[in-house]
Amino acid sequence: MTNKTIHSGLLHCCSTLAAVSILSVTAHAAPVAPNDSKSDVEVSAAASDAANEAPSTVTAPASAPPGALRTSPNDPNTAAPNSANNSSSPTAADASASLPNNSGMPQPAVSASGVPGATPAPVATANSAPASTSESKLAQSLTEGYRVSGYFQAQYESHQDSEDQLRQGGALLNQNRFLLRRGRVRIAKDWDYAALLVEFDGNTVRGPAFRWQKAEASLVYGRSKEKDVAPLVQFTMGMFDLPFGYELVESPKFRPFMERSVGGRALWPSEPDVGARLSGQMNFFRYAVSLTNGEPLDEKSGLGLQDPNNNKDVTVRLGAVAKPWPKFMAAGDITYNAGKGFHPGTDATKSSTSWQDLNHDGAVQANELIGNPASAATPSSNFSRWAIGADAQVSMESWLGKSMLYGEIVVAQNMDRGLFISDPIAIGGQNIRQLSYYVAFIQEITPYALAGFRTDFYNPNADFLDQRAGLLLPTSQEIRNYSPIVGLVLPDRAKMLFEWDIQSNLLGRDSRGVPARYPNNMWTLRLQVNL
Repeated sequence: MTNKTIHSGLLHCCSTLAAVSILSVTAHAAPVAPNDSKSDVEVSAAASDAANEAPSTVTAPASAPPGALRTSPNDPNTAAPNSANNSSSPTAADASASLPNNSGMPQPAVSASGVPGATPAPVATANSAPASTSESKLAQSLTEGYRVSGYFQAQYESHQDSEDQLRQGGALLNQNRFLLRRGRVRIAKDWDYAALLVEFDGNTVRGPAFRWQKAEASLVYGRSKEKDVAPLVQFTMGMFDLPFGYELVESPKFRPFMERSVGGRALWPSEPDVGARLSGQMNFFRYAVSLTNGEPLDEKSGLGLQDPNNNKDVTVRLGAVAKPWPKFMAAGDITYNAGKGFHPGTDATKSSTSWQDLNHDGAVQANELIGNPASAATPSSNFSRWAIGADAQVSMESWLGKSMLYGEIVVAQNMDRGLFISDPIAIGGQNIRQLSYYVAFIQEITPYALAGFRTDFYNPNADFLDQRAGLLLPTSQEIRNYSPIVGLVLPDRAKMLFEWDIQSNLLGRDSRGVPARYPNNMWTLRLQVNL
């Protein structure tokens, strides 16, 4: 036997073993796709041809995990190896393996056997394009142009009147605590003549809570090229901040002080209400008119964002903003709100008997039994309420930073829904008048620090009378706060603020029963980070 014959025999044996090895690896890696129309003979022939035509191809080892990604050195989507014999170069792809597409979902593999007469299919790689260009364009069009923003306000607050006790009913008296005051995420989208805005809020003020804060659908006409100028006309329906005064429409993200003034929170426990609004701006003139349910979020009646009566609250806000110099701005508004409050009726009751232990002996005596006759239901009724307000702001930029002086005053009747609830029907039909105002000043000290001061005043009932020793004497429920604030700022990213609220009031009683100051000072340390 000659050396040429031995060499030919060895070459034929190596080719056969290589073909058998490829078939074994293919069967182990993944089964042939159900919709593959090639027969076993064609697959075997393709494997044999591959072994004879490309003896230098490096195949994946038999121990490779099923479905592992393999690519061919001839694939145009694969970078060429540094050397043809480099063992770390991409390996031949298994045509029957299920490969992931760009969305991460498996897709049927396509045979790439190279059999004469068969149409070669592209080999899937990790960088392959999506299966459908139209689906990709649709997904891009649905998400393109959305703006996502938000901010998180975490704080520690300390209250002078905190106690390690519970109120009647189980509410906590301790308010010295850490809490997430606001964690809000906003998603907005603008089109040529429409706009959409949703905002979610999470907080731990009364335990963990997550809720809608805004949900606005708008039609827009006459957009301004300036970022801080409203469009000519914008009609909005949904859940939005009531356009009354300055505080209600000022975002807590930019408000330097921790909360709105005490009077503002008493008249409007929260900013949003549900309804329709028409607003806009023409040069220096701005306007807003809204029709809402009149039951803002977080009001004490438990009817927040609902409407117990047919009446709708009307709010009209007219104002102007002027910039006579590039670094000077002056603005002001006059606002009016009117609506109907709701006094709930009572249910009908049955006759009953009650016992009052007059001598505290624990035994029932005949004179201690009291009969309670049945009573008919009483109907619910409405009462009128209104508020008139005015606000003004002046700001100027200097070498030190931006300075801003602003204030607001509100005169109202039967409007308190957060502190001393107004219900004139419950007290015999007497209307209750409120007065609220505040003045604040903020000074930026370079872009990295700020300092400010605010004083606010609230009188929940200017006609309040106090009964002492059988006499009705005028008294005062006035509340006045003095609030200095300092802070450190990372522009557009974060700020750390410290505010001390010193309160003057006559909500307590001394040993003689005479109204006296109730100690209610507090301080707050807050960290805010913007998305």
